Amino acid sequence: MRHLKLPLISFAILFCLVTGIGLLFPATVVVSRATNISAPYDTVYQYLNNVNHWKNWMAGADSTTITLNSAKQEGAGAAITIGTGHVQITKTTRDSIYTIWSSQQGHTQNSAFMLLPDDVHHQTVLQWYFKEEVGWYPWERFGTMANDKILGPIMEQSLDKLKRLLEKY
Repeated sequence: MRHLKLPLISFAILFCLVTGIGLLFPATVVVSRATNISAPYDTVYQYLNNVNHWKNWMAGADSTTITLNSAKQEGAGAAITIGTGHVQITKTTRDSIYTIWSSQQGHTQNSAFMLLPDDVHHQTVLQWYFKEEVGWYPWERFGTMANDKILGPIMEQSLDKLKRLLEKY
């Protein structure tokens, strides 16, 4: 019994220390990217609001299966499967499109496309963000440090592809 006491106490102290450090990280993590697209506001909005257009600009969508999961293909209620993930448009406004991205394991992230017309420069400013809420578990909190490194480049590639596609018009 005496030999088990030290490892158990050490493990408990280490767990409390790692959990305490993990609690210093925020419970809400936002990864955001923005671009200016020299295309009419309505054209940009249409490409974002219609999930059938996503295969044309979403990074990696040309090499994976995209399946429409709803009767609607645009606006709130439109849903698709991209590879093993599920995406649903939950709400649309004049300047925003809100979505929920779910993985096969049940992990979800909220996302939104925010559009702002810039009539002076004849372009549309597009911001895309992912927002994730995590629990108190240390591995969840430490895992959020990788979100920007994982999502950021994919979002940048997608926005660049969308920009190139829409600026042809």
